[in-house]
Amino acid sequence: MRTGNREENLQLQNLNSRFIFGNISNLPLRWQSWLVRGQSGVILMLSFYLIVSLGPFGLLMLTYFVQIMSFHEAMEVAIHFTKSGDLRVWSWQMLLLANIFWMDPFMAKYSPSTLERFREPMCFMTYLILVLWFILSMKDTSTCLVKYSHFAWTHILIMFTTYQASLILHTLQYGMVWFIFAMSIITINDIAAYMCGFFFGSKSLIVLSPKKTLEGFIGGGLLTLILGPCYGYLLMQYPDVVCPTAGFSVLTCDPDTFPLYHGSWPPFITHCWVISLFASTFGPTAGFLCSGFKRACNRKNFGDLIPGHGGVLDRCDCMFLMASFTYLYVKHFVLTTS
Repeated sequence: MRTGNREENLQLQNLNSRFIFGNISNLPLRWQSWLVRGQSGVILMLSFYLIVSLGPFGLLMLTYFVQIMSFHEAMEVAIHFTKSGDLRVWSWQMLLLANIFWMDPFMAKYSPSTLERFREPMCFMTYLILVLWFILSMKDTSTCLVKYSHFAWTHILIMFTTYQASLILHTLQYGMVWFIFAMSIITINDIAAYMCGFFFGSKSLIVLSPKKTLEGFIGGGLLTLILGPCYGYLLMQYPDVVCPTAGFSVLTCDPDTFPLYHGSWPPFITHCWVISLFASTFGPTAGFLCSGFKRACNRKNFGDLIPGHGGVLDRCDCMFLMASFTYLYVKHFVLTTS
């Protein structure tokens, strides 16, 4: 009991120290957490739209930052659990190789022609060398299971972060609007689900994430479906967001000349509703997946960079899944019909 009270007091002090608008130590822990989380959310959203103002280059840098930080946080959790710190450098070499193999199309234009021509063969040979490195790292058969767990986790993590991040970058050529909408709508869903669960939640949704409630999931989903088309309509008012890009620049265009953005009910609004539907139904599954891994490693969060949220991966786990869906949806259902 004393240990529990001590941990709660430490958590209260931590939350109070992270709230910059005043002293909230007299409030219950529940409301302290709500205020700190809300404060972080506002700062994150303002920061995101500041980065958007930098154009495609800003979104590119943001994507690499989120990918690298997410990889770092999840890898450190895995290393702490498996005690496989000797493979840390090997894992980062794998991440670097994956980023070269799935190089962003904008970055590829600025790479040497020789590198671009032989990029895939070079990546394949480098991967074989890394596999050999991994094999030679095993000095004792008693550590095989731990080593192979690390090997598998590195591959899974690269597919979850690097590969999916590369997909959303491919949509930038069709306009920043797809990137902005996809990342914003899953954030809107998360906020709406949290608010509905905070005020009305009573029934737990899934055992992997005990704080998620059925009321939050349903309420957040309905609000997402309502707000999604409205937010899409708002984005249509900004040509710099809608117009296609070339390299790190946004092309000058008139959105009204594109059938996708023209009409009393532009097709873009319908596409926004479909993406919102995915965000409100399947989008949270990435969060459940990551929560299960944290529980398996006896961790609450992947990190503590963002007060009230945890680490970067805690905040952005669902965004990686949205990146894949948005890329596939734009490629196969938007471009083919517009």
